Amino acid sequence: MNSTSEQLRFASIPGHTVRADFAGGGLSSDLGPLLLRGVDRQIGLTERLTVALGDRRHQSYISHSYRDLLTQRIFQIGCGYEDGNDSNSLRHDPMFKLGAARLPFDDTTALASAATMSRFEHAASSKDIYRISQALVEQFIAGFAKPPRNLILDLDHSEDAVHGQQPLAFYNHHYRSTCYLPLMIFDGQSGALVAAILRPGKRPHGAENEMIMRRVLSLIRRRFPDTHILVRGDGHFSGPELMGLIDAMPNVDFVFGFSSNPRLLKLAESTRLRACDLWADVQTQEVVPEAVRLFDEFDYRAGSWPRAWRVLLKAEVMALGQNSRFIVTSLPGLDADTLYEEIYCARGQAENYIKHLKGDLAADRTSCTSFLANCLRLLLHAAAYVLHQQLRTQALQHTALSQAQPSTVIAKLFKIAVQVRQCKNKIVLHLPSACPVKQLLKTLTERLFVPRPAAILNSS
Repeated sequence: MNSTSEQLRFASIPGHTVRADFAGGGLSSDLGPLLLRGVDRQIGLTERLTVALGDRRHQSYISHSYRDLLTQRIFQIGCGYEDGNDSNSLRHDPMFKLGAARLPFDDTTALASAATMSRFEHAASSKDIYRISQALVEQFIAGFAKPPRNLILDLDHSEDAVHGQQPLAFYNHHYRSTCYLPLMIFDGQSGALVAAILRPGKRPHGAENEMIMRRVLSLIRRRFPDTHILVRGDGHFSGPELMGLIDAMPNVDFVFGFSSNPRLLKLAESTRLRACDLWADVQTQEVVPEAVRLFDEFDYRAGSWPRAWRVLLKAEVMALGQNSRFIVTSLPGLDADTLYEEIYCARGQAENYIKHLKGDLAADRTSCTSFLANCLRLLLHAAAYVLHQQLRTQALQHTALSQAQPSTVIAKLFKIAVQVRQCKNKIVLHLPSACPVKQLLKTLTERLFVPRPAAILNSS
């Protein structure tokens, strides 16, 4: 048997050759699992998801509990390993074993393999998906120490392109791709994830949006009976079903984009012409502004609406031409320009949250052969986002990474080489002496090293 380990060759330096092998033993390239475990201990995410999922397997024939599988998969995603096949190697990584509260060098405590993870994903039922989705909403609610005075929910659909024969993936002409079109709901003020629902690639209809938001709003209202809730979204959500639902709920308002039609364009004609005249006037100035914007509003009732609502107009003229936009809202009082520029346009921040979820945490890795398995995958990636968002906004508060996106946190804090030593009654981790984030890690670990809250789970 050849005992020589595989070697890597590098350019030599004067007087020395440079070689590398994979015989380092108790080494890991990831500090991240322990940091994510610290966040998870404080907010109880994996415990909440485990309770929601429920294990129907015969306990005599299993080696990995659902709690262990959820922890392993979510931590791997959170550290940048979105591919389930990575489990075959990482199941023996000492830091991922420590993250799952297992001894790092005990051969009997290896984590789950890729095959086990695949079976776990494909075993999900529609009831499991519903309960986990509800648990994520409850996790968002539990993040408040007391009921907030105001809450903003930003709704947005996002393309999830597929490249195989995944069920319920359809060609969407708007995105010009075969895709899913999941619905993401975020807290517009903190960036916390409220819900992530995988759905087919076709354009959503009003009844579907109303059904989803009825469940989300009912859960939030049950815990926060006096909180004012504002629901924001683009034109996908300005259907009579969802607007009627929100209008019927006390202390809930909406502001949605709205498509133009001949009647609206006629109502907006005078304001649009005034904007064109102003644009012509400013051409004689020394410094020409980028655009001229005028705002107006009027009561409007479409044929399918239960009643009339405020429709706001932004009449914009610029060098490229005219750009008239409409929004519809149930909010009273504020003037049109404030509502449009400060309230409605602020929903654009949700695009950054979606980028964190899809770009940094690969939530669009929906390559399973069943739709329900892909639903579970999205929820697991959403759970990784929850851990990152809590790490950034709570544990990293007032630090250099308090506004960092997940990929930056992974690169700077998670991808740190660690040497692991297991002694009789303690485990020692040796980090690089030249680690550039020593003080930040000291601050972070002190904040995460706190007793576990007595009651993480609520009455769910």
